[in-house]
Amino acid sequence: MSLHKKFSIIVIASKSENDFSLLTKLKNKFAGHEIILSIDSENELSIETLNAINLNINKLVKISNSTRAKSLNAGALKAENDYLWFLHIDSKIDKIEKNDLDRLQKKQLGYFKLAFDNTKNSINARGANFRSKNFKLPFGDQSFLIHRNLFNLIGRFDESLHEGEDHKFIWNAKSLGVEIKEITREIVTSSRKYEENSSWQTLKTLFKTLTQARKFKKERIKNIYCFFMKDPNSKESKSRLRNQLNDNNLVDEFNLHCLKIVKSNIEFLDKKENKIVIVNNSPMDDYLHSLGLSKFSILNINKDSVGKSMQEAYDICAPFCDNIILSGSDIPELTADQLKDSLKYLSSSDSYIIGTDDGGFCCFVTKLKNLENVFSRVDYSTNHVLEDFIRYQYNTKKSDFKLVDVDTLDDLQSMYENLKDKPTLTQQQRDLIQFIDKRKYA
Repeated sequence: MSLHKKFSIIVIASKSENDFSLLTKLKNKFAGHEIILSIDSENELSIETLNAINLNINKLVKISNSTRAKSLNAGALKAENDYLWFLHIDSKIDKIEKNDLDRLQKKQLGYFKLAFDNTKNSINARGANFRSKNFKLPFGDQSFLIHRNLFNLIGRFDESLHEGEDHKFIWNAKSLGVEIKEITREIVTSSRKYEENSSWQTLKTLFKTLTQARKFKKERIKNIYCFFMKDPNSKESKSRLRNQLNDNNLVDEFNLHCLKIVKSNIEFLDKKENKIVIVNNSPMDDYLHSLGLSKFSILNINKDSVGKSMQEAYDICAPFCDNIILSGSDIPELTADQLKDSLKYLSSSDSYIIGTDDGGFCCFVTKLKNLENVFSRVDYSTNHVLEDFIRYQYNTKKSDFKLVDVDTLDDLQSMYENLKDKPTLTQQQRDLIQFIDKRKYA
C-alpha cells in the first residue's frame, strides 16, 4: 500500500490561455494523483487541444464568467482526494518532487518558494519569499497545498473579489492560527506582467499588498460556532412528523422556518471574534445558497449517525479555536442570546450543555481539545442521550432549562405553546408562530 498522500491537483486557466504543457508534466511526474483543469468556458479550445488536454487530466471543469476565485472553488468542489494543490497554468514544477507533497501535515497550509522564469525579476522573487517566510503571507502564484477539511473550515476563496482572493484566504487561515508552512522547493512562475515596466509593476504589486493587508487582516478567532443543517426538503428530515401529518410540503415549510431562525442567530453571532461554520448533513448544499449562507464556511459531513457527524466537526474545528459550540438547527426556541451566553459558563466549567425535553441535547459548548470518540460512543436513539453523553466527561454544567426538539406532532404543539407565550420573539420566530396558526396544527 502506498504511503503517499493523495492530492487533487487543481489547475486554473483563463479564457485566453493556450499553453497547457503543464498538464503533461503533472501527469508524468505525479501519476496517481487526480488532475483537474478549471477553465473559463469562453476559452475556445480546438478539438486537437481538447483531446490533448483530456489525455492528461481526470476532470475538466468549465466556469462561466470565471475569476480566479470561481475557478479555484469550482475545482475544489470536484476534487475527490483528501488533499488539494492549487496551481496556476503558467507555473513550472520542474524542481518539485512527489515526496515534497508528503511533507505537508493535515493542519498546515503549505506553499513553495517563488522564482520567476526571467532572472531580471530575481529581486521580486526574493521580496516575495521574504514576505512569505517572515510574515507568513504567500500568494497564489506560490501555489497552496492544504487538506480538504482545513480548506473548507477556512472558507472558500471569496468570489466577490476580482483580485486578492489568495491574500484574503491567507488572512482567514491566519485568524484561525493555521500553520503557514514553506516547502523549500521552488515553483517558477511567469514574469510576463513585469516585462513592459518592471519597476512600475513592482511598486504596484507592493502597493496592492499593503492595501489588501489593511483590508483583509483579521483578529484571532476565539469561538467557532458549528450549526448542523439539512436540506429542508430532505425526506430524511423530520420523518416521524412527516408520517404523522402525511403532508411533506407542510414539513418542508416548517423546516425552512427553522432554518430562517438559525440564520437570524448566525447573523447576530457573526462577529470578528467568532467563526461561523455550517455543517451540511445533506448530499447537496444548494439550499444554503438560496438562504444566503454560502458565504460562511461549509463542512459537508454526511455520516450515517449524528454522533459521527458531531465527532468529525469537533475534530476539524477544535484545534483552531479557544471554544467550540455545536448547535442543532431544528430547535425554534434556541436564541442567539442563549448561544452567546453559553460561553460564560466555561469560566467555571469545562463544558456546558443545553438539554431537550426528549432526553437529548441541542447545544454543546466546550473548551476541551481532547474529546476523542466522545460523541460517537452514544446511542442517539434513546431517551437518555444527555445523561449518557455527560457520563464520559468531567466538569460539564447542564442548563437549568430544556427546549423542545421537534420530531413529532406532540413536540410541535409543545414548542408552539412555549414559544407563543414568550414576551420577546425574533421576527423569524413570529413568522413561525403565524405559519402554525395559519395551518391550524397548533
